[in-house]
Amino acid sequence: MPDAFASAPARPSAFPWDDALALGLGALGWSPAAFWAATPREFAGALGRRRGPEPLSRAAFERLLAAYPDPGP
Repeated sequence: MPDAFASAPARPSAFPWDDALALGLGALGWSPAAFWAATPREFAGALGRRRGPEPLSRAAFERLLAAYPDPGP
């Protein structure tokens, strides 16, 4: 008989609340009200973490300039 749980996805790890509280209330100096009112995006931003594309490298910029040159006057 096959094991019904053999292909079950792994359980996600618990959220690190102790670390989040230490950062929010300690390192950032937020009040408890400010911590609990903050969105995850605001919390990440306050920690200096950002999501999004990497900045354009100089080599990529040069390739764009070559591919799409500005028209002359």
